Amino acid sequence: MLDTKEHPTSRNEKNWQNSQGMEYCILAVITIAAALLRFYKLGAWSYWIDEYYSLESSLRPYLQNLSKPFWLITKTSIDIFGVSAISLRLPPFVFGVLAIVALYFPFKAVFGRRVALLSAFFMAISPWHIYLSQLARWYTLLLLVSTAALLSFYFFIERNSFKYLILSIVMFLFAFMLHLTAGFIVLIGVTYLFFLSRIKKMQPEKFDTKKINILFIVLILGAIVLMPKFLEFVKVWNEIQLRDGYWGTTPVNFASKVLYHLTPTMGFAAVLGLILLLFSGGRKGLFISIFGVLPGALLILAALLKTNISTKYIFFTLPALLLGASFLCVYVIDQTEKYKGIIAVAVIGLVAIPSLKTDFLYFSSGYGNRDRLTEAVQHIQQKWHPNDQIFPLYFFPNSERAQDYLKTTAELIDFQITDEQILFPETPAELDQERRIWVVTIGKPLPPNSTGFYEWVSLRTNMVAEFKANKGPKDNTVRIYLQRPLKNDRGINKTAFDSSRHKTLDIREY
Repeated sequence: MLDTKEHPTSRNEKNWQNSQGMEYCILAVITIAAALLRFYKLGAWSYWIDEYYSLESSLRPYLQNLSKPFWLITKTSIDIFGVSAISLRLPPFVFGVLAIVALYFPFKAVFGRRVALLSAFFMAISPWHIYLSQLARWYTLLLLVSTAALLSFYFFIERNSFKYLILSIVMFLFAFMLHLTAGFIVLIGVTYLFFLSRIKKMQPEKFDTKKINILFIVLILGAIVLMPKFLEFVKVWNEIQLRDGYWGTTPVNFASKVLYHLTPTMGFAAVLGLILLLFSGGRKGLFISIFGVLPGALLILAALLKTNISTKYIFFTLPALLLGASFLCVYVIDQTEKYKGIIAVAVIGLVAIPSLKTDFLYFSSGYGNRDRLTEAVQHIQQKWHPNDQIFPLYFFPNSERAQDYLKTTAELIDFQITDEQILFPETPAELDQERRIWVVTIGKPLPPNSTGFYEWVSLRTNMVAEFKANKGPKDNTVRIYLQRPLKNDRGINKTAFDSSRHKTLDIREY
């Protein structure tokens, strides 16, 4: 039977490693650093489009959100601190920091002190975890609750104690109320039980086959009971895909995005660590490997079927991936006899430094992995004329989402724009050449040999401002173009404003 108490992978641990006081000091430093990284510029970034829906949902009366616990939590934050970016993003920030501390103790019980501390450190500096801790959505809470549900299930199998099963069920139901991707929890549990029932030598001493078979049946029946809600979600998701179009997420594209969020070295270490755990870690290795790999594999299958998917749907597997990377680092360090301290710094540094670099880019040129629409709209506000119009020519195929994105941004800075002033023409010919029209684009510059609206923009407007931002290789730059009536057009300096230089030139032509 697996001893779930600490298993030091090193024969001769240092005194400080055996010191509980030192252990908690290190954990405290990691937690404080994580909190500072996640609170830094928490209210500075522009709202991402889904954060607007979070705000709208959180402003509803409490009774309308009884089945949506995250909106209740966010509404409480807004009611206490007022409507702001910080109050909206405060819950994911809190749950993001809490996850690092709360998950440390069960990780320590299963994998030992060093692996648990290292995984806490990796999570503290994880670009993916920092990003979603600053995003007004439920992802950090879902990570915490889903991991708690899965670990409770694991402890139930190991210790044959029904209190863990009850806790696992409660955590699962709560996670399912947050988002239906919590259904992966059931699939992970069923898959783990399937392998345990087939591999006799991996079964714990108190493994009761009859009880496990009953549990197996209960899990399947539970999945069947929840299936209608899941099918309803799939139906709505298909309708959204028909409305907004296919995102073009291929398996390779999906995997590359996951690797970007993890960083290549962390992703490589995680894969190798999970393989090592699978072949040498017994039941815990099998469980964590299924936890880390199965949801991503299923989403890759969905991508093959041309279904819209997002890396956020497997964010809750991050703890398993970081445990894999941590286990690999500790294993490599323990293979050395001399200069163990230098080797430890080298191994951990090689895995961690790319994450720190990505963190720096996230806070600098990445602008929190968002575009800078708020700054762009503020710039338009300064030059706005009463009869002006805006044409939001950016990445939303759906005009309602584009309008919501623009109007809510304007409302946040108290800029009054009516529906009539926001244009959604079907052809360039519908655009009034006798009025000033602001065109807002997000992403790459106008392509050469443009057609349609892009051709109209290249021929009839001048770029008057750009707000540069990048999410890795993705260009999130917001560019503003202005059409002036022909009778007043005296030519506009195309580089009238460059936000990257923080310098405003002569723009009296506006």
